Amino acid sequence: MAKRDFIKRHLLIIELLRKRPSTYDDILNYLINNQDQIGYQLEISKRTLQRDLKEIDSIWGIEISFNRSIEAYKIESDEHAEDETIQRTLESFDLISALKQNRKVGKSIFLEKRKSSGSEHFNGIIHAIDNNLIITFDHLSFSKEPSARRCVPKAIKETQNRFYLIAYDLDVKDFRNFGLERVANLVITSQRESSPKINIEKAYQHAFGIERYETAEKIILRFDIQQKEYVKSLPFHHSQRIIAEDENYFTLELFIHPTHDFLLEIMRHGPICEVIEPAMLRQQVSERVQLLAKMYQIKE
Repeated sequence: MAKRDFIKRHLLIIELLRKRPSTYDDILNYLINNQDQIGYQLEISKRTLQRDLKEIDSIWGIEISFNRSIEAYKIESDEHAEDETIQRTLESFDLISALKQNRKVGKSIFLEKRKSSGSEHFNGIIHAIDNNLIITFDHLSFSKEPSARRCVPKAIKETQNRFYLIAYDLDVKDFRNFGLERVANLVITSQRESSPKINIEKAYQHAFGIERYETAEKIILRFDIQQKEYVKSLPFHHSQRIIAEDENYFTLELFIHPTHDFLLEIMRHGPICEVIEPAMLRQQVSERVQLLAKMYQIKE
């Protein structure tokens, strides 16, 4: 049996049991239904299921046992219940399977043409993080000459479909963010150097994107009511909540750093989004609108 088959099977079992406790027959039917769609060999015996459950505990940190009171398998403990690891891995397998099928039956999936995301650096950076190693690299700026960097890496963060390295820059003596697609000539050294600790989740909890140079504050936005479901399905930030609505508008409250990236996001929505608070952000949007009006003024 191919390794991809049992990894996919593990992920599907986890996906099902996170939804609800299930019997062996429930699990088998779920695997067979998915097998028909993706072409993997997923059908298993009860004996193989028991082996899978042990491997899921060992590999994924998820303990599953048979609960006799409900006569079904149930997740007892899940170290990764709040993170996206399982779901993102499952999505990757689905994409690989679909692309493989696409090559057989013809062109039916069209991907955007894009440059490397920098994911080729993941293993080296994670090794450096785990072992407190210094890394060196050239950072390719959009507007300036490449700059040589010497850093202690702290984390990799994804935002807006890009990956960023969060690191302590040993030359500027501060934390910096670097787009991984603009990292070149990466070297994982054998040197270690102490650096300040940082709680990444806490430090970036109010960030829209990756920047946090502005003080986080409450932001109130008003939208056309027709955008309600769209904004709910693609939230700006985890802090957003609807605080008022009527037949024409709904009002959204967030608590974030009002950086340039967020200003551009507001502008992207055009007249269907109005900044109510804070006054400074409202003024910045107003100034941008006036500049655009002047730029596109039709000359008689």
